[in-house]
Amino acid sequence: MRMRDLEKASGVGRETIRYYIREGLLPEPDKASRNSARYSDEHVARLKAIKRLQEERFLPLAVIRTLLEADDGDRWLLPEAFPMLDALLAQRLDEAGPARVAIADLALPPSMAEHLGDGIVTVADDGSVSARDAGILRTIARLDEIGFKSELGFDGGQMRLYNVLIDWLTGQEIRHFLEHTAGHVGEAKALDMAEQGISVINDLLGQLRTRALLRKLAERRRIANDNL
Repeated sequence: MRMRDLEKASGVGRETIRYYIREGLLPEPDKASRNSARYSDEHVARLKAIKRLQEERFLPLAVIRTLLEADDGDRWLLPEAFPMLDALLAQRLDEAGPARVAIADLALPPSMAEHLGDGIVTVADDGSVSARDAGILRTIARLDEIGFKSELGFDGGQMRLYNVLIDWLTGQEIRHFLEHTAGHVGEAKALDMAEQGISVINDLLGQLRTRALLRKLAERRRIANDNL
């Protein structure tokens, strides 16, 4: 096929295609003459694989070239063989515990009702939540017992703030992990690292948050004492 056919089949522009050839991501085309080049289905497959690895895995071109040049590099060219690291990890994390928990069985205090509709957890039509959401509700209930109640400002707005911050943070974590780690160690190793790392990083985040809170409280005490 000619360049215009390759552009149409792959969805990649000719300048990008030429750049990939210069960088070794694509093989040189067959040249019938100085001004005529022919491209093959391999060029199409490689271009589509590069797009997937960039858009879905956030991998840099240097890592993509390493993957394609490996002994088993051809597996990256097949859509059905594309590694679904995030789906596999999610499946592993949801394997433990009951699939659903009835809210009625959680014995939540009446003040917890507002958290059932603030988007923090997802309640099914049958009044159940996932095992993980049930754990979140139990934790919020413990805070309620301590005294973190809505009339004191700990309401749905505060919980939504936590949710927004966590959503942003985990998005950054996944992007960084896929770009800088997963592509270098292989799918199986990356899956094990991600699974084991979650609880460790949770501990790290807790330690960093505690340290930051203590520093800020100490600073507020210092300012208050200076104003006496």
